[in-house]
Amino acid sequence: MSTSETNDANDTSVALPANRFELELEFIQCLASPAYLHYLATSGILYQSTFLDFLRYLRYWKRPEYAKYLSYPHCLYFLDLLAPPEDDDEEEVSNDGEKKKMETSVVKGGDSGEAFRREMAQVSFRNFVHEQQFYSWQFRSARLYGGGEPQEEVESG
Repeated sequence: MSTSETNDANDTSVALPANRFELELEFIQCLASPAYLHYLATSGILYQSTFLDFLRYLRYWKRPEYAKYLSYPHCLYFLDLLAPPEDDDEEEVSNDGEKKKMETSVVKGGDSGEAFRREMAQVSFRNFVHEQQFYSWQFRSARLYGGGEPQEEVESG
């Protein structure tokens, strides 16, 4: 057996697609949709350990250099609810190899995300989450862009 055949046999790594960034960006933004989360919960995908590992892997999108590409940053909140970090602070390795602590927005209490994943399978909870998401966007929009056109004061005479 030649050395090239041995290297090919030992190299069992899977080639990653060239458009991996776009695929992961599209997927993580899908997590902002309560209807999609409901689909994942009812199909049983949210309970697979490999899928939960993938969700934990996607936490790198919380770093500013990746988060700037997100159109729906609410997906990061749902990512934390689906697969919360094991501890309050995650270590982040910067480009120069320096480790830093990254603060997370998950509430303490030891919940592994199981309660949220279980509740997302219910239509009433999906609708509740969708409604609350709408109110959040409505409030944010009003705070950012104002309440519409300014109203002129009417003089009574």
